Amino acid sequence: MTGRKVGWEMAGRKTEKRLLALLLLLLLFPVSPASGEGSEDPGQNPHAHFKKSGSCRHCHVTIKSVLEPDRFLLEADAFCLGCHSFEEQGITHPRNVRPGDQAYPMAVPKDLRLNSQGKMICLTCHYAHGPFLSPTRAFPAQKAANTGAPAGTKPAYRTYFARRSDPVRGFVLLCEGCHGKR
Repeated sequence: MTGRKVGWEMAGRKTEKRLLALLLLLLLFPVSPASGEGSEDPGQNPHAHFKKSGSCRHCHVTIKSVLEPDRFLLEADAFCLGCHSFEEQGITHPRNVRPGDQAYPMAVPKDLRLNSQGKMICLTCHYAHGPFLSPTRAFPAQKAANTGAPAGTKPAYRTYFARRSDPVRGFVLLCEGCHGKR
């Protein structure tokens, strides 16, 4: 029994040494995502600041210091518009409208969130916490965003932080969430 115990201890030490060596290698040579997805570098993901816990209160409702991740503040659009302007966006969906009103008689799916007054905001259609780049196109004619990447790098496409998109049908999938299939 003693010999068996010594054998296991020696095998355990060898495994520990291998794991330690692997950990040191990973620390010396970090592996970066091939497509840029998940990157925290603002050059790779302009929304990387949303990963910082201090940013939550800019958009999300907080009650008694408890964050409600599915509810947005009335001012959440102001945070978006601190960087984005209406001019650069071109034609966009109306904001600050309440779906279900007589002028907008439709239901909004749960994954397309409204602000605390039930009105549409930027974050209704866009998911700020999502990846900036994806290996999947957001729409059919989309060109890769990483065209200057080294040879052998997989193409990466901007997501536009859209809550829904499809490489064949594009953003129509997002629009159909509220407006129905056309």
